[in-house]
Amino acid sequence: MKHIFKQLFGSFILLMFVFDLNAQVNNKADLQITQQHPRILLFKGEEANLVSSITKDPVWSMLHNAIIKESDRIITVAPIQRIQIGRRLLDKSREALKRLFYLSYAYRTTNDQKYLVRAENEMLVIAGFSDWNPSHFLDVAEMTMAMSIGYDWLFDQLSQSSKDSIQNAIIKKGIEPSLDSKNNSWL
Repeated sequence: MKHIFKQLFGSFILLMFVFDLNAQVNNKADLQITQQHPRILLFKGEEANLVSSITKDPVWSMLHNAIIKESDRIITVAPIQRIQIGRRLLDKSREALKRLFYLSYAYRTTNDQKYLVRAENEMLVIAGFSDWNPSHFLDVAEMTMAMSIGYDWLFDQLSQSSKDSIQNAIIKKGIEPSLDSKNNSWL
C-alpha cells in the first residue's frame, strides 16, 4: 500500500508540473509576478479546472481519491516530530512534504476545514523545531519546500499569527542557513 502511495505521489507531482508547464508563457515580457497567493505550482482559481478534470477523467479521479484518503489518514496520526536518524532528518522532511502537499491539496479541492486545520497545526509544529538540520542541507531544502507550499497554498486562510510563525521559520530555518558558509559548501 505504501508503494502505491509513493507511485501516486510521484505521478501527481509529475502531472502538476505538466499542468504548470502548459500554463507557462512563451514571452518573458508577458511574465508578471503576482503578489496574490497561491502562486506555487497551482495558482489561485486553477482548482476549478483541476476539479473539472477529476470529474471527467477516471485517472485524475483515482489519484484525487487516493490523496483524499491519505489526507484523512494523516489527520488521525500525531504531527511530525523532530527525530533524527543518524545525522539525517530527511525522512521527516519528506513526510512533511507529503503531508503538507496532500493536506493543502485536499483543502483547496474540497474546502473542507479539517484539512486546513491539520495542515496549519502541522506547519506550526514544524516551525517550532529547533532547526531543520542544516548539517545535511537536503533536509533543510525539503522542509523549506514543504512549508513554502503549505504557506502559499493556504495563505488566505491562515491566521496572521500562523503566517508570521511559518514565514519566520522559512526564513530563519530554511533560507538563512544557506547563507552560512559552514552549511553551504554545496553552492
